[in-house]
Amino acid sequence: MNLYDRPQTLLEDRQYSASRSLHENKGVSISDWRRSWLFFRKPLVMALTVVLLGFSAEVFAQPIKLGFAALSASQAAAWMAKEGGYLSKYGIEAELVYTPAITATQALIAGEIQLAQVTGVSSAGAILAGANLRIVASSLNKLVGSIYALPEIKTPEQLKGKRVGISRFGALGDMGVSIFLERFGLRRGTDVAVIQLGGLPEIVTALERGLVQAGFASPPQTSRAKRLGMRELFDLDTLGVELQQTCIVVTSKYLRERRPVVKSFVQAYGEGLHRFLTDRDFSIQVMKKYLRVDEKDLLDDAYAFYSQRFQKIPYPTLKGMKFILDGMGERQPQAKKAAPESFVDLSLVQEIEQSGFFKQLWKN
Repeated sequence: MNLYDRPQTLLEDRQYSASRSLHENKGVSISDWRRSWLFFRKPLVMALTVVLLGFSAEVFAQPIKLGFAALSASQAAAWMAKEGGYLSKYGIEAELVYTPAITATQALIAGEIQLAQVTGVSSAGAILAGANLRIVASSLNKLVGSIYALPEIKTPEQLKGKRVGISRFGALGDMGVSIFLERFGLRRGTDVAVIQLGGLPEIVTALERGLVQAGFASPPQTSRAKRLGMRELFDLDTLGVELQQTCIVVTSKYLRERRPVVKSFVQAYGEGLHRFLTDRDFSIQVMKKYLRVDEKDLLDDAYAFYSQRFQKIPYPTLKGMKFILDGMGERQPQAKKAAPESFVDLSLVQEIEQSGFFKQLWKN
């Protein structure tokens, strides 16, 4: 594949345009070119100044809106890409908005946002329902989270007849709770009522107020639950399950029509991950801003947790998607027949890796 055929990033687009212009005009003689240049030099310079300023504003300030699905440190990669200046570096003017749980996927389908940082669970549910989406990058490829309960609940079996809180049906916590209940022989809807509460902070608040007796939590909400005296009934991380957790999703249409923008975003996302994993102090400041949490111990715990689990190279996981689809199979029979490859587009990360980008990034 030559220079003129291969997919471009926004930065490469500028180089491509200039190179193509020279290529197409190579038949002009040097003497003719010099005479034309001398005659038009001054007005041409003025015109080019105006054109390039306009070009720069258009190409190097591509506006996008990204919805992130949870007030959890698992979402930090996109925040780091924004606050570290990497999105601006690659020509993207990004607005990041908190769009809880599966509503981020719905906003993406509706065209209200251009990218979403969600989970493979909500993405798979939307694709199975007919949405034309693709996962293009990932920061977290493990099932993480815990089930916390009121202090008097000492064993999972004591949850019979009780209520367990999740953010929303179809979200990661929903699947996490289902895995937990099945592991301990508890029947969802019969032994235990599963209640959606809107977001992760709201689950811990509901626990504190006694509105539910247990709930799904991830850092920093796990630290908050401990501080309130809640009991950790089960740590899902101990299962060692490879699962597509935090990932970047786009519509196939947007990926097809604005591939350079998405590729540039993935590069910035990779740099955001690198910054998170190598700059603890800055990462904590960024989490403090987006999580709206001031307690140092909660932020320290969240960083310690995710710095051991984030991806160095943001590849989505096909194995992790298969796990999700298998889990959905009982309630959605079409999930059993679905190929994980139809949910994921690995080509952007592959192109970036083949260019030596990640190798150089981590070398530095």
